[in-house]
Amino acid sequence: MAAGVLSTAKGRPPSVRGPGSMALLVLLASLLVAASGCGASDRAPDAAAVADRFQAALERRDGAAACAELRDQTRSKLEQEEKKPCARAILALQLPRGGTATATSVYVRNAVVRLSAGGTSYLDEGADGWKVTAAGCKPTAPDLPYDCELED
Repeated sequence: MAAGVLSTAKGRPPSVRGPGSMALLVLLASLLVAASGCGASDRAPDAAAVADRFQAALERRDGAAACAELRDQTRSKLEQEEKKPCARAILALQLPRGGTATATSVYVRNAVVRLSAGGTSYLDEGADGWKVTAAGCKPTAPDLPYDCELED
């Protein structure tokens, strides 16, 4: 028999039914869902909520609450650069205050949140949820990276 030619009993076409076919269909459906990014938009409200809490803390001038929304590396870099505790350093930055999320895009474990007060925040999702990794970001020019007031 030639390679790639299917032979069936009694001349019937091959059947897709059988003990392994359901597992194969489930596997293919799972891969399709994963490849399409399904679920990313479901997490956008969570990322937006973190950005909103961060902005609200800045508006209240609550540095400790704002710093609680930062990723550990971002907080450490801020403290090293400013040579003061995060709660004081964060309030000295020229960050937009009090805005809310107007648009949120999620890409795997990263989110981009555009704010009503101007600027953009970037977040990463880790074991402890979404955390701010960059804030006060503004475009420098089309197709170029954003310039951020706070970033790790």
